[in-house]
Amino acid sequence: MITSLCLVPLVIGGCKHDGRSLPPPRDDQNQSISSLSQTTETTTDPFATDGFDTVPTSIGSLTVTAPWRDGAEIDARYTCDGVNESPALAWSAAPEGTVEIAVTLSDLDVPGFVHWAIAGIAPTAITVAEDTVPLGAYEAANSLGDTGYTGPCPPAGTQHLYLVTVHYLGEVTGLGDGSPGLDMVEAIESAEIARAEATGIFSRA
Repeated sequence: MITSLCLVPLVIGGCKHDGRSLPPPRDDQNQSISSLSQTTETTTDPFATDGFDTVPTSIGSLTVTAPWRDGAEIDARYTCDGVNESPALAWSAAPEGTVEIAVTLSDLDVPGFVHWAIAGIAPTAITVAEDTVPLGAYEAANSLGDTGYTGPCPPAGTQHLYLVTVHYLGEVTGLGDGSPGLDMVEAIESAEIARAEATGIFSRA
């Protein structure tokens, strides 16, 4: 490995500082050695202009970007302590076989509590705007009984962990607006062919 690293500099003038040069190659030294370098792919943050401190979270090659870093505190704006609006999200282009996209928000400390379940998002979509239901999409009833989003709202003095999931579905759920939240989640998970996830925490005084 040391020899290969020195190969190009030696053509110019030998390895640095050793005071030596290479002897001419023998007749049987007619092979070359190549070295491959690793590259890192950078993803542009679609929320950078909004002032959010965000980073994509990946499951395999699929990512979802939320307005908070994975595992970090969720902005009160998206909770019962704020305006309680659904967050803007961005995600990877859908893999082959996706017929629609769904998004869920769940409380990992209260299994079965549905904060948000929305499906019917076009398979070509890669974003959803804040407090917006895309054309053709449909929302289930959350666990408070209202159709649509309700944000994190743990009991005072506690901190809960929340999971945002983008689901890539291989078939339609067959449900519509106001469907029971758990029914929608079950249908989404049954039709899922891939997913991307992000977590966040929220606590209340």
